[in-house]
Amino acid sequence: MSSTLHPIERKVLAALRGKGWIDFDSLATSSGLSPDQVRRSLAWLTTKGLAESNDSVSTRLVVNEKNPPELKMAARLSSGPVDLEQLKSSFASEQEFSAALGRARGSGWIAFEQSDGSTLVRLSDAKGPTGLSELMIAIEKGADESSLSQVQAQALTDLLRRGLVSRESTKTVVVKATDSGEKVELEEPHGEYVERLSPESLATGSWKGKQLRPIDVEAPAARLPMGRRHPVRDFIREVREVYISMGFTELDGESVQPSFWNFDALFIPQNHPGREMQDTFYLAGLRDSTLERTGVVARVASTHEGGWKTGSRGWGYRWSTDEARRLVLRTHNTVLTVRALSESGDKEARVFAVSKVYRNESLDYKHIAEFYQMDGIIVGEGLNVRHLKGFLTEFYKKLGMKDVKLWPTYFPYTEPSLQVMGYSNMAKDWIELGGSGVFRPEVTKPLGVEVPVLAWGPGIERLMLLKFKLDDIRDLYSGDLGWLRNRVEYASRRA
Repeated sequence: MSSTLHPIERKVLAALRGKGWIDFDSLATSSGLSPDQVRRSLAWLTTKGLAESNDSVSTRLVVNEKNPPELKMAARLSSGPVDLEQLKSSFASEQEFSAALGRARGSGWIAFEQSDGSTLVRLSDAKGPTGLSELMIAIEKGADESSLSQVQAQALTDLLRRGLVSRESTKTVVVKATDSGEKVELEEPHGEYVERLSPESLATGSWKGKQLRPIDVEAPAARLPMGRRHPVRDFIREVREVYISMGFTELDGESVQPSFWNFDALFIPQNHPGREMQDTFYLAGLRDSTLERTGVVARVASTHEGGWKTGSRGWGYRWSTDEARRLVLRTHNTVLTVRALSESGDKEARVFAVSKVYRNESLDYKHIAEFYQMDGIIVGEGLNVRHLKGFLTEFYKKLGMKDVKLWPTYFPYTEPSLQVMGYSNMAKDWIELGGSGVFRPEVTKPLGVEVPVLAWGPGIERLMLLKFKLDDIRDLYSGDLGWLRNRVEYASRRA
């Protein structure tokens, strides 16, 4: 064992002996080595059973804002009632005043009274702001969370949520020599050792007559994370494999599409809320000038206006060619499948598309503005909603998802319509995965299709929430290397 120790290991072990547990910084100082050298040596010594380490994390509270708006208001009112407008003018902004007024009023610190047509604000409870001020001072002095009263703990929760106070974690590493480390021989063995053979030493023969330092061939090698596909890309690959195994052909198409194919061809009226700017990314001032009211376009327009030959009454408005020409970033991949449907007609077909779609969403745990969606259709005689349920059940089963349900819902372009729901263990609730249904005659007949068409369109990221037991869709793109490497291991095992 002694002969396999590197000189740096010997220095670190010598600094550890007889001292019990010491912190990492003290070890680096006493050994005269750099922190990186000490860190690497400790890893080697730990592997050889000559040293051990213990990590601990301590958390302290840090005040980020010493004077919250509500305390500013309390201080302003401490000398007596103040006119509401005068009180407002003593704050830097309308936002700061509103925040102070709302929180002081919600905490029961202030009261309002009328005097000569003016509204006065007075301090009705001085204990509240005093208690908050004392809490802020205690935190600055290093108060521990466990020492806070129940009322102070509730106030602290609010301060943390607002970012006025934060938790700062400090990691402490202590190390010591094991019993074996205390006993191992540290004297350098006699004779001159060669650490490594270089081209120069081999050419000159300078290594001859010297001993090569022994190598511990059983020591574990350093683990180097290898590059792999991103988990989203890997899951898309898995989805494609499932589709192809079920006899489907993949489609592809442009991200920019005319509103006609994105909305009108799906029997979505031109005054539908989903077309508004808050849901759709339009390309400012750009239109598809080649789109004219002839052929398929004319039939779709007539279906919107009066139902054409579909047996429907349509939407009962005057259809606009100019509106249909507007270019959008596709809001779903159904735009690709419906264009393919217009080309294939009544031929039996199974096609799918897995591509990015774009929606002007408010970002939250289950919504992002740019995400992947997989749309598919099956065209054939005699198809109905029972075939759709059977296909979707089998499809999700092949992806390893069992907690999936189909609920009745409404979509403008399918009837009957089913919402695909998946149970999230993290959210403890059923979440929407995507829509499905049988295309209405108002969609298929203008395209020259007389047979039933089954359609669906789940989002890829929503499926991954269930697959990887996540509670926030944004985590997929957070760049967390630890999470990504764990998913890489999953991907390599599956491959």
